[in-house]
Amino acid sequence: MTALIVRTEPGAGAFVRRLAGEGIPAIACPVTTIHPLDTALAIPETAQGVAFTSINAVRFYAGRGARTDLPAYTVGATTAEAARAAGFAVVHSAASDVRGLAALIAERCRPTAGELVYPAARDVAGDLGKALEVLGYAVVQAALYEARGAPNLPEAAANALHTRTATSAALFSVRNALEFVRLVLADGHEAAVGGLFVCCLGEAVAEAYGKAGGLPPARRIVVAPSPDADAMAAALGATLRG
Repeated sequence: MTALIVRTEPGAGAFVRRLAGEGIPAIACPVTTIHPLDTALAIPETAQGVAFTSINAVRFYAGRGARTDLPAYTVGATTAEAARAAGFAVVHSAASDVRGLAALIAERCRPTAGELVYPAARDVAGDLGKALEVLGYAVVQAALYEARGAPNLPEAAANALHTRTATSAALFSVRNALEFVRLVLADGHEAAVGGLFVCCLGEAVAEAYGKAGGLPPARRIVVAPSPDADAMAAALGATLRG
């Protein structure tokens, strides 16, 4: 009765340790690695805020020594915590997905009040920048990092699938969902995955996993009621105990 935590490190290991404290056995299953990019980041003096859709965006933004005197707008609670830890005094969390973050920004910011800075990955799953531009905002978007797919499943995760001790998988992003499917197919673990409960951090993640193709249907796909670690832990606990 083990959960595979399909999340980039260091988040995967941290979540495994959190679950252990709640009596939920889990294995870290990172399927991507994060690498910084040398993209220039210029923040206008007239900027009115910074939008973050991941803790990695916060990490690489802060690593540049960039401004933290602006309000930060984050997709969820975990990213909000990272922004506060990075030095942002004013942080607003959408507690939602990218669409929810765009709505939050629309409520709190005026298009004429200045630019919105959007540190992001090279490949973004939800197009926050375009969504904001459609609403009339000037967006300064910079790709500060990229996620690269792993060559194969981690050995512990592959063994758990092979021995059928893995009973669920937690998918924390669209990219991680797609890479997980790719590696499962490459390693020939399709049959084992067909018996999993799959917990997803949002509808977009569940949709990406369901449409990826090549795998038998999961035993059940569950979407966490809110896009945060607490909700994912609760959903995993329910599947493992149920």
